[in-house]
Amino acid sequence: MANEVAATQRSLDADVQDSINQMMNQENGLKLPANYAVGNALKSAFFALKGNNDGDLIQVAAHMPEMKTSIANALMDMVVQGLTPAKTQVYFIRYGNQVKMQRSYFGTQAALKRLSEVHDCWANVVHEGDGLEIGAEDDRLVVRDWKPTLEGLDKEIKYVYAVIEMADGTHQHTIMTFKQIKNSWSQTRSKGAVQNKFSDEMAKRTVLNRAAKNILNTSDDSDLVVGAINNTTSNEYDDDQAAKDVTPKKVTDLIGNADTEEPTPPESTEQTETVEPAEQEEPVDTDTDESSSGEIRSIENMKPGEKQDKDTVNDILDGLEESENHKGDGDDASSTEEGQGELFPPDVHSKF
Repeated sequence: MANEVAATQRSLDADVQDSINQMMNQENGLKLPANYAVGNALKSAFFALKGNNDGDLIQVAAHMPEMKTSIANALMDMVVQGLTPAKTQVYFIRYGNQVKMQRSYFGTQAALKRLSEVHDCWANVVHEGDGLEIGAEDDRLVVRDWKPTLEGLDKEIKYVYAVIEMADGTHQHTIMTFKQIKNSWSQTRSKGAVQNKFSDEMAKRTVLNRAAKNILNTSDDSDLVVGAINNTTSNEYDDDQAAKDVTPKKVTDLIGNADTEEPTPPESTEQTETVEPAEQEEPVDTDTDESSSGEIRSIENMKPGEKQDKDTVNDILDGLEESENHKGDGDDASSTEEGQGELFPPDVHSKF
């Protein structure tokens, strides 16, 4: 077992070193930071992989070709960006049979500084109670003033903004609310579990990644560096999430069928407000009232979507109209409205 693990590590080390050397020897090839030692970075990476929270990943990769390939790709991205686990710039996370490399906030800063257009970059967290003034210059958002407070350090995060200082001395600002940040975290593979434990640093990294998008995708720098930075950023997000279909299965789910279904009955609270007992009622024919009441109940008890014969419903309505006429000429308009209100509230109109 030990020999297999050692052989796997030597194989990974040799493959990555050979690939990097080929990239550097090409015309306009890869250029690493002056003080960056590939061998030392790989040693730190192997140490991190062996002591991973998910166990010895090198040992697992010795018997799983798919994982070995993913580790090789992760190490390549790490070296191309000039990063190392020794400076807490990267960490390795296992997702099933694969291993992905992700940057910390410090790693994101270091990677962006590899770009020729970027001189420096940073992000700040604005807590509840802090002062923040923003504005616009040349149609670009700018942060004019930020006044942090000691009391705010223990309070909730309100906003996070990132600043990228370009090589020409100009500044580019990006700001996000904490709600926007958490929404971004919900799309990650961890669903925000890791981010919520280290909210401040993770929030700064999220905003800095967004700020870098425009620069990365318009950069004249090496495609290798830009591609590695983008690959590492995309490692955090789950591309396999199934989109939720919110389309109604039928149009009738929303509006009902005009030919076969009755309108949706109103809520009980509306009926209580609409139907008020009359102060005085003149005597009416008891037989007619009982017949009409039974017909009303038959309509009210209809279930949504239940089909009824149109002639039957028309007969019921005609019977109701006759019962109203039997009340005599003394009934005023208000009593007629009350009778209609008992059958159909004002906001429901019959189609018959």
